Amino acid sequence: MKKHLFIILLLGSMISVFAQKQTEYIVPDIPVDEDTKLITFKEVVNEKGTPQELYDRAMIWVKAYYKNTAEVIKSSDRDKGVIELRSSVKIFNVTKEGTKVLKNIVYYNFKIECRQDRYRYTITNFNEKAEAASPIEFWLDQKHNRWQPSCFDYLNQIKEQIQTLIISLEEGMAPKVEVKDEW
Repeated sequence: MKKHLFIILLLGSMISVFAQKQTEYIVPDIPVDEDTKLITFKEVVNEKGTPQELYDRAMIWVKAYYKNTAEVIKSSDRDKGVIELRSSVKIFNVTKEGTKVLKNIVYYNFKIECRQDRYRYTITNFNEKAEAASPIEFWLDQKHNRWQPSCFDYLNQIKEQIQTLIISLEEGMAPKVEVKDEW
């Protein structure tokens, strides 16, 4: 009788293990370049101005947005209308109490290219700070051996910070309205 009871309990527990649904995670809506397979935020924005005017606006924005422009600006060429930057965002773990704790820093490349009446920004090459460059694209792959559910949270944090940066850039690139005081 004990043997039958043991077998029934064993079968019942095996069935419940198999019946449990695996947790499904929502993959973050992060843009990935089809050619490079890298996470890439890229857009052409129509904005009135010559390449040099747009370059000057971009440079003013860069100097206002970043505290350490000497470290962030990797190259700039007014004649070609190109500014290349290397910057970073911070990602956090959240404790059970809801406290944010710094997890790491993720570096990215940022390029602004200016042409007549338009400019293009490209933000790509995201790498987590480590001894060697550690690309973050595997954070999108739930089958990767280093993937964990928090990877999706980190990607959402990065996306939020990059979207804030893009909004600020677009506002900074708009022509300044000159108010004439005619009294």
